[in-house]
Amino acid sequence: MASGRVHAIAGFVGGVAIAAHESRKTGQSSLDIFTSGGFSALATRLPDVLEPAVNPNHRQFFHSLLFSAVVGKFTYECYQWKPETQTEELIRYLLLLAGSAYLVHLLLDFGTPKGLPIIGN
Repeated sequence: MASGRVHAIAGFVGGVAIAAHESRKTGQSSLDIFTSGGFSALATRLPDVLEPAVNPNHRQFFHSLLFSAVVGKFTYECYQWKPETQTEELIRYLLLLAGSAYLVHLLLDFGTPKGLPIIGN
């Protein structure tokens, strides 16, 4: 199983990549790049907050392939969203970071011997 530290590092890298992409795409500066990475590093913990790793079989619905598809669709919709206000742009950006970080966590867990359940156990 990937450790919390590995999740956080991968989340940080993902957040930095999204910050760089968003600033290039919009031509505007996004949130500070390290803030984005830090937020994503914290957000990678969300699956284990929802389903704590108290035993080897803790992966249920929020660690499932089905839920990863739901989060992936939601994250894609956030990416496609064209906000009209600065507040909406901030919300879009934070949801994009959080959704991507959640998916990074599940991708790392998928690569372990236990993998991810399809729907939950």
